[in-house]
Amino acid sequence: MSEEIENAPLVVPRSILTTYLLNGVLGFAMLVAVLFCTQDVNAALASPTGYPFIQIFQAATNSPGGTVVMVAIPVIMEICATTSSLASASRQFWSFSRDHGVPGWKLFSKVEKKTSVPSYAVGLTALISVLLSLINFGSSTVFEDLVSLAIAGLYSSYLIATGLLLYRRVTGRIHLFNDSETVLSNTVGAQLTWGPWHVPGIPGILLNSFVCAFLAISWFFSFWPTSMQVTPSTMNYNCLLWGAVVLFSLGYYAIQGRKEYSGPIIEADEASEPDTFRMVSGNKSN
Repeated sequence: MSEEIENAPLVVPRSILTTYLLNGVLGFAMLVAVLFCTQDVNAALASPTGYPFIQIFQAATNSPGGTVVMVAIPVIMEICATTSSLASASRQFWSFSRDHGVPGWKLFSKVEKKTSVPSYAVGLTALISVLLSLINFGSSTVFEDLVSLAIAGLYSSYLIATGLLLYRRVTGRIHLFNDSETVLSNTVGAQLTWGPWHVPGIPGILLNSFVCAFLAISWFFSFWPTSMQVTPSTMNYNCLLWGAVVLFSLGYYAIQGRKEYSGPIIEADEASEPDTFRMVSGNKSN
């Protein structure tokens, strides 16, 4: 979504940090309030509703109406978060389809002319989400493993990106940005340049090293079960699902993807014709 934001190199990092600060402070305050209102932990865990936080709200307000209002707040927040996640996932899926990086990219990269919405990408993303949610009716264990797969996937992507950034830092292969240069940077085959928002020098290397170590440990333990006594219902099948996704991705790239995917496609202004755009990738295409 950064492609659609003006002055993204500064606006996006500031927005991310501001979000962390606001959500961190508000989340911590809410956590403290809930803990102070929790009267009986065992009663909350054994709530007939199946959701301990509802029992906590009921004990705190001692009112059905008050409980409904309190429960409605996180429900509305979850709806907003789901909408945001759907928009983000479908936008990322469309971007990767535009870059010829997924099967069926010719269909899923299409954008409706009237609405300027990638309907196929949004529709498939929503359909997959609905179908995955139905698994919970058959097996909560499988559903929980699918949900935890997102954690392992995120940790994997963060670790790869941060590890490569650390490698480039140590080897000195990232250059300072020069406004006077007319050659595109940070594209396939071009040199990497720092944006206006980064931690330079030794502090940046130490920070990236800490992040890599934290991600490696978290990623490793994300595949483990939650108890030593493992049963079929408590087994963490995340490693199997993660391995299947990785093998499928590598297989698709080896068979077909490497013939079509040549790196991210970006839009760049033409110096001679500022009102037009050209598509730039590893191999220039229109």
